[in-house]
Amino acid sequence: MIWPRPANRSGVIDVFTGVKRHLGAGLALTAVVLCSLAVLTSASVSETPTVRSACPPQYGGGGAGGWVPAASGIDGAGDTLVPGEPVAATICAYPGSNMKMGRERFAGSRLLADGVQRMARDLSYLPIARDDGWSCTMMGGPMINYLIRFDYPGGKSLWLGSAEEVNSCATTTNGTIKSRSYVGKTITAAYPPEIGG
Repeated sequence: MIWPRPANRSGVIDVFTGVKRHLGAGLALTAVVLCSLAVLTSASVSETPTVRSACPPQYGGGGAGGWVPAASGIDGAGDTLVPGEPVAATICAYPGSNMKMGRERFAGSRLLADGVQRMARDLSYLPIARDDGWSCTMMGGPMINYLIRFDYPGGKSLWLGSAEEVNSCATTTNGTIKSRSYVGKTITAAYPPEIGG
């Protein structure tokens, strides 16, 4: 097919000017999209990723508190329950009864980022128990075992086990040291788990 020739050359110039304008706008839009992708990609990559392990499906201890999945290699874990400056904490809840303790099923969790250092500091002030001898009342009732995983920069973590128990008789431990100071009601009141989380 032969295209008709415009009567004057200004019509040809107008066609090329329109093509240039559309081509320029397309290139500018492409540049904006590519720059946005580069910014989003670089923003989504963290310099020190925190690796979060899931809450265990059931509580592995046989009492009220006093159990963690693994002892931590965090510096200071032999001197204080929660050493250093964790950046996040996940509270895992395992409700049950103190009449049949052990193997409670996971019921929910809550991730904390705000207030985690205050919580860690409060727990680190608990006195450390140096012996195993102590007695408790024997009233039966509900109990919630808690596992709290504190996450540190660089991917390290520390597990802390405690419980809320009707007799206020529970052990809090990081797997290396323990305390008999009762904090179960405080954990439940301040950080209630999101059931099913």
